[in-house]
Amino acid sequence: MEGILRCEHVSKTFMPGNVQAVKEANLVFEPGAHIIMGKSGSGKSTLLHILGGLEKPTQGKVYYEGDEIYTEADMEKLRQRDFGFIFQAYNLIPEINVRDNILMPAYIAGEKREERFRELVEALGIERKLKQMPETLSGGEQQRVAIARALINSPRIIFADEPTGNLDEENKESVMQMLAESCQKYGATLIMVTHDSDQLRYAEHSYFMKDGVIQKEG
Repeated sequence: MEGILRCEHVSKTFMPGNVQAVKEANLVFEPGAHIIMGKSGSGKSTLLHILGGLEKPTQGKVYYEGDEIYTEADMEKLRQRDFGFIFQAYNLIPEINVRDNILMPAYIAGEKREERFRELVEALGIERKLKQMPETLSGGEQQRVAIARALINSPRIIFADEPTGNLDEENKESVMQMLAESCQKYGATLIMVTHDSDQLRYAEHSYFMKDGVIQKEG
């Protein structure tokens, strides 16, 4: 099975210490919501970074639409064009306001995304924060800005590392609904890692990771 994204025999070993964070992962991702459960230190974030082209595996290969991504001539363009990232750390640019932080991927891609922008800021409840600087926002507000930024270009694959970790229950619900809607409305693929079992209700495909080993659950 080809899938939009797949990995074959992917492992990652960190030195010193010969710590094997990911062990022989063989996965195929089709459009839809994929949620990987695991405790802290299980290797799930390392695997997510490998799948998104951010961390080269020690061995194995990752393919996007049939092409090996770690031999891609312009991986940066691939990440800007087709991949969206939501990190545990918000990674907002402190020198620019909320509006420009959200639109930065669109600026880089040379795209106009005003309709998508309005849709996102309204859904995430940050329309009154657009002129503020990141440092003036709460942690939950910064996370919502980071989520809007990740979705602004309607990426084909959304990589999410604990995207609701700093949100209250109401905002967790709205963010997860938005991510699920991105899969349904735009045909996107969500690959999300979390330790929160409540999020599994949004999964079309679920996985469990322990000590670097990942298994598909459903």
